[in-house]
Order: sequence, then structure tokens, then C-alpha cells
Amino acid sequence: MNSTIRLTYRIIRSALDVNTISFLILLPVGYLLIMGLMMGSIIHSFNYGGSNLSYVSFIAPGIVADQILMGGSMAGWVLWSDKRTGMLEQIFSMPFSRFQYQLSNLIAMILVTFGGALIMILVAIPFISINITAYGFLLVFIYLVLGTLTFGSIMLALGATVRSNQVFNVISNVMFFVVTFTSSVFYPITSQTPRPLAMAAMLNPLTYVVDGIRGAFLNTSGVADVYYIAVLVTTSAIFMAIASLTYRRIKLSATV
Repeated sequence: MNSTIRLTYRIIRSALDVNTISFLILLPVGYLLIMGLMMGSIIHSFNYGGSNLSYVSFIAPGIVADQILMGGSMAGWVLWSDKRTGMLEQIFSMPFSRFQYQLSNLIAMILVTFGGALIMILVAIPFISINITAYGFLLVFIYLVLGTLTFGSIMLALGATVRSNQVFNVISNVMFFVVTFTSSVFYPITSQTPRPLAMAAMLNPLTYVVDGIRGAFLNTSGVADVYYIAVLVTTSAIFMAIASLTYRRIKLSATV
């Protein structure tokens, strides 16, 4: 346990420099303030879940959920960086196992996700009314953990596979863009949604995280959460298995 804690601390320290922290905070805050307030001046309110909702109140839970992509990106970048510089080989020459490193990476990205989500909630409070209950907070916790495990595992698999910084950045940035804008972060998925986008949203795990957290914030959670959680448990298990497989195939030698 002490080894896992030390590795988790080391991963967080190595990943969270000033530039990274600024990115983790400013990007979602920018989404909330720019998209929320500017679009909110155009879309004053609309019906969602049987009640009138301001646009800021609609996207705030979605941006909180979007923090799972931030945490996942960090996990993949740390693994790729350690592999490229030879640090991974040095870590495994000490009394640390591959399992401990992978577990520490998962714990670190969950902590980063929760830190970012907490900041976003605090920033959103002046602009929205939150009706969340204790049960709702539990659901938010579950969705953030499952979502982080899903996308973190995808990024870990990417970090374990690619050998070029440019390739890693291109793939992760494209994935970040596509996953965000084919989910329900910025707009609801309804019967009026174009069919290709609706199908992409249904296949996108972020959609289930966003809808679940939005329901928790608005106190409209229900039977659908059972389905959302079942989907996320399945996807997280699949991608964690893929990440473990690719991670175990890493050759312990520095690459450039």
C-alpha cells in the first residue's frame, strides 16, 4: 500500500505542473463562462426533463462530467512520458510492480478528475441553482469514477502503444474533440437530433456520464441510471482489460 501511495504521489507531482493545472482549470471554466453565458443570452430557457432550464444550468453538469477526459488524458501522458524517457524502466528496477504502477495511475487520474469536478462545481454555483441531494452526490461519485476508468484506460492503452509525441497529441486531441461534441455535454440528444449524431452519442460513454450527472444535479435521477451505470461498468471493464493487455506488452527500454 505504501508503494502505491508513493507512486500515486509521484505521478500527480510529475503531471501537474503550472501549465497543466492552468489547462485543467481554464479550459472547462472557459467552456462554462463563454459557451454558457454567451449561448445563454441567445437561448434563455428550454424544456428539459419536463421543466424549464437555463442553458448555463444545462451545460454546467456536462462540463463537470467532461473532467473525466482531463484526468484520462493525464494518465495516458504520464505513461507515455515515463516510457519515452526510460523512467518506467527505472521505476520497475525498484520495488514497484507493474500492477502497482497501473493502479497508482488509475488512482491519480481519479483524484485529478474529482479535483477538476470540484473546481467546476464551485465556479458554476453563482450561475445555476443546484438541487442535488446526498443520493445525487453518490451518483456523481459513481459516474465520475466509472467514466474516468473508461477514458483513462483508453488513454493508458494509447500511451502504451504510441512511440511519438506528435502522434499521441494528435490522437488524444482529436479524440477529446470528437468525444465531447458527439455527447450531450452542450446539447440534449432528442428525436430531432440528426440520426448520425444521435447514433454516435448512443455509442459514446461520455453521453451516459453526462446524462447521469445532469440528472443528479437536477434531482431527476431514476430508473435510467441503472442502464447508464450498467453500460459504464461494461465499457470500463472492457477498456481496462485492453489497457492492461497493451500495458503488459511495453518493452522496458527508453525510446525517442
